[in-house]
Amino acid sequence: MSRVNDPVSAGIILRSLPRAFDDLPIWAQLNITWKCNLDCAYCSEYDNSKGHIPYEDLVARIDKIKALGTLHTDLIGGEPLLHPDLLPLMRYVTHHHGMTTGMTTNGFLLTEDKLKELIDAGMGRIQMSVDGLNPKPGTPKSLKTLRKKIEMVAKYRDPKKHDPVWFRVNTVICDQTIDEVEQVANVCFDLGVPINFSVVHDHGRLVKTPNTARFLERVQWLKSQKEEGKAISTPFYLIEYYERALQDKHMDWTCQGGNKCFYVSAEGNFQYCYHVPSTRKLMDVTREEMAGNRGKKGCEENCGVDCVIHTSLPFSNRGEIVSREVRRRAARFLPVLRG
Repeated sequence: MSRVNDPVSAGIILRSLPRAFDDLPIWAQLNITWKCNLDCAYCSEYDNSKGHIPYEDLVARIDKIKALGTLHTDLIGGEPLLHPDLLPLMRYVTHHHGMTTGMTTNGFLLTEDKLKELIDAGMGRIQMSVDGLNPKPGTPKSLKTLRKKIEMVAKYRDPKKHDPVWFRVNTVICDQTIDEVEQVANVCFDLGVPINFSVVHDHGRLVKTPNTARFLERVQWLKSQKEEGKAISTPFYLIEYYERALQDKHMDWTCQGGNKCFYVSAEGNFQYCYHVPSTRKLMDVTREEMAGNRGKKGCEENCGVDCVIHTSLPFSNRGEIVSREVRRRAARFLPVLRG
């Protein structure tokens, strides 16, 4: 049986179908701690001079997130494993409110006992960040340090042996990792673990670097591997978004941040995403206000926030994406039918 806490299980997907037609959110990111145990050069989403958000404040924010109609709430940081109340927070999201939950972690603090506790608390999704083969200054998340962690979590993807957890590895293409991301992906393919590539951004904006052409090569390599059927969780439409953006052939699309997805800052602010500041407090936001957030935000061009782009494109460019996916699948299976 597929565990109800797996956000991509058949039951959860069926339950989420109304979100294709209404104005309610699919997911929210709730920042529970500023702290992180690492110092990655490309990351701006931590501040070790600050601390954890108190449990009582987070519970109130989870209540509000649920009241807004949200289906899934990720607990993020910083490094969420540092928060002393992570387990009861996950239980509150899942057991009290019936939402699914998960987290993105650097994996350094994850043990098998902790993983079992998290799954028991209701965690259905986990993303681990790995950027290269060996640790380097600015990019400590490497296969050398995290391979055993990846293998450990991968065991919990098998529905025949465990209640399955949605798990993938995320690799950021940046100047420090560009020569190793393909090798990281190939190891994940061998382990049967899906991988996602995201392109480095500066406070949410894709920027030109001397390596932009090589970034494009890595994105196109990922596309070719996906076409061959490799375990890649990045959808074709997001890969093609990056292809076009890296060639200055920008796509016309409408960000759905603030409607289909949103971010809650450590201060309790409601934001379209981490990189678009807001003076609006989460506790003051209404469903009617969120319904008005379906329009252009003005920051779509050169956006590099892949989770928001991933969610937005199927809503803002639905016809284009569906037709492309149909053509792509037909092109893939036509040779088989002819054979």
